[in-house]
Amino acid sequence: MSLNKWNKILGYAGLIPFYIFSIASMLANYNFFIDIFFLYSVIILCFLSGSLWMKLILLPEQKQNFLFKCLAVIFPLIALISELFVSYFLKIAIYVLIYILIYICDKRTANHDLSKYIRMRLFLTGHVILTHFILLYTVFTYSICLLYTSPSPRDSWASRMPSSAW
Repeated sequence: MSLNKWNKILGYAGLIPFYIFSIASMLANYNFFIDIFFLYSVIILCFLSGSLWMKLILLPEQKQNFLFKCLAVIFPLIALISELFVSYFLKIAIYVLIYILIYICDKRTANHDLSKYIRMRLFLTGHVILTHFILLYTVFTYSICLLYTSPSPRDSWASRMPSSAW
């Protein structure tokens, strides 16, 4: 099998976890699958940012390359901060925006030899965004907890109160 065919197989296979975890979260109504989905999404965002960085290093210097290099470094940081501190709704919006921006950077820096790669990236990016919308639907439909919150001291105090105290 040719290297080009393996690249396509691996690229398309990368969609499988997105679909599995987004659909599993809808069927199971369980935050675990949502968390795994987001972690996988961050991993893929970091991979794409690294790939963009490598491509930019190999290209001749241009003014826009500096901006794209900065974005390639900032995108994973934004995704990591979002993963730690942001609600599900906002994470989906941020990740979708980053996927679109990475695709735009890839397209703007691609030469004509990479037209097949850019078409494949458009297809993959579109499907990744679709899975994020499936997850958004799940979060809206099942009103899944938007942020992790620790229980308040009043909650534990109230649960220890004898029922006669009420």
